[in-house]
Amino acid sequence: MDKKTYKNSIRKQIRERELKVCCCICGEDDPHVIEDHHIEGRANSDLTKPLCKNCHAKITHEQNALKPEYRFCKAPPKNKGGFSMVSIGALLKVAGNILIKNAHEGLDD
Repeated sequence: MDKKTYKNSIRKQIRERELKVCCCICGEDDPHVIEDHHIEGRANSDLTKPLCKNCHAKITHEQNALKPEYRFCKAPPKNKGGFSMVSIGALLKVAGNILIKNAHEGLDD
């Protein structure tokens, strides 16, 4: 399924209330701010997870801090592996920060 067909399918499901999508990091469920994040970069994997625009921007910022040649689909395996680790690490970093914040807010003073 190409990207346009996929997006149209998701939009239709949301409109028809068949699918409830939320950010897998923070839980935001406004369908207008949910985007598909390519876990290991668009050039390296079709694996995606739904993220809100804020979480997506934080993770993409970390990915884009690496040189473009590390993100390229034909990069040497060492570079692709490093990019994958940065990508997954950025996702875990954002999720971890939210967990820590929520834990502190839930503690009794």
